[in-house]
Amino acid sequence: MADHRRALESKYRGENRYSSFGPILESIRIRGFRGIVDLKVSFDFPITAVTGLNGAGKSTVGQLCLGGYRKPSTLRGFKRFYVRDFFPVSAADPHPFGPDSSVVYTYSTNDPSAPQTLTVKRATQEWSGYKRQPERSCFYIGFTIYIPKVEQRDLSVYRGTTIALGRSREIPDDVRVKVGRILGQQYDSLHFQQITHGTRSGELGIAARFGSQYSENNMGFGEGRTLYLVNLLENSPEQSLFVIEEPETSLHENAQYELGKYLLDVCNRRHHQIILSTHSSSLLQAMPDNGRLLLARDSTGVEVYPGLSASRVRSILSAGNHKSLTILVEDEFAMLLLKEIIRREDKTILGCVEIHAVGNTKAVHSGTVLLQKLGRKALAVRDADTGPDHSNNVFSFPGNSAPEVEVYSCDAVKAMLLSEFDINSIETLAQRDISDHHRFTEALAAAADTTQEYLSTISIKKYIESIDSGSFQVLLSAIKSML
Repeated sequence: MADHRRALESKYRGENRYSSFGPILESIRIRGFRGIVDLKVSFDFPITAVTGLNGAGKSTVGQLCLGGYRKPSTLRGFKRFYVRDFFPVSAADPHPFGPDSSVVYTYSTNDPSAPQTLTVKRATQEWSGYKRQPERSCFYIGFTIYIPKVEQRDLSVYRGTTIALGRSREIPDDVRVKVGRILGQQYDSLHFQQITHGTRSGELGIAARFGSQYSENNMGFGEGRTLYLVNLLENSPEQSLFVIEEPETSLHENAQYELGKYLLDVCNRRHHQIILSTHSSSLLQAMPDNGRLLLARDSTGVEVYPGLSASRVRSILSAGNHKSLTILVEDEFAMLLLKEIIRREDKTILGCVEIHAVGNTKAVHSGTVLLQKLGRKALAVRDADTGPDHSNNVFSFPGNSAPEVEVYSCDAVKAMLLSEFDINSIETLAQRDISDHHRFTEALAAAADTTQEYLSTISIKKYIESIDSGSFQVLLSAIKSML
């Protein structure tokens, strides 16, 4: 797997890209489709796995990519895709796009510094901009690539006893081995069998293993779909574009990972571009960082987040039910401070980590060591007056003192408390003879006649706003690297 990644990265470098992949799609900019206001998606690797919550826009990106090429003039019986194929206007969907909707396609050329850019946009009642597009064979692999014959009322099922068998089309041994490796089983043989009944004809996948032979009518959905998918990827023209919807469907976890490895292999051998939608952290784990994209939608539109780790994606897609990293801190104030530091840098990280207040610096250190011995991803953040121990993944907060001291002695925080509550934090603590930093928030909240939660939250936010973000970079870099 690692060799395929490195080989593909080398082939995809600017000076090698066009010679390896032809006019491959380097980016797509989408305006005005299915709630996407303005979104640019860059394809930084020949295979791009697009993930995100349902409704984020994964299918929209893939479908619009298919509208970026003319059909090859040398191929007959080949259908090209248009924008209208995926965005039909109807009474049920009167506005799947807006009057000013457009798609900007950027392709590689033999000059790495001068990519080709073309725009397809709405022109009155039709779409314009297709004529100068480069040629490429494009394949859309949705769920209809493999529909079980019983669901089709196929003649192989309902005329099964009276069908005639014709010629067989052998599947090469290397393809047979690849299908078996994905599914975790070995086949004695694989082939496609021609069948006829009167004027009707068709083809049926046949497998043999453990000394028995069976047709796809007795295959599971995942097995049958994998056979058809691999067969298409191996037998399509080189340098084709494949847009695949959730190829992990009905595959067990290791098969999903092995499928990802196979996609890297076939892309390296046949120089396809593959854009797939997925919810599988196992498949994503097979991809390099630059082959992963996460889409997130909110009321303002859709944003793209490239390069997230598979474990981090899993945490996001599970709404935080699967945490990628455990972080230990000393107390509740430290936990709130760490959360706000992370939120300032990248709020999506918060759903990927679990933060626990465990009591004191000794517990923080020993707890982290124990979790790592148990095979858990863990790090600790202890107070700055104790300092870090990077060899054991123990880090510290900025400054030289405990977090409460750093926060409430900050000039910006003192000014905010004076303006908001008319209290002088230093004088208040001195008058009440409070020297234990663990009691600072309690004393100041009582003087301000507010809750401890509110006071600590606004004070921490003001503190973070007022200091150089570089103070957090060692800690944040460590957290990101472990995700």
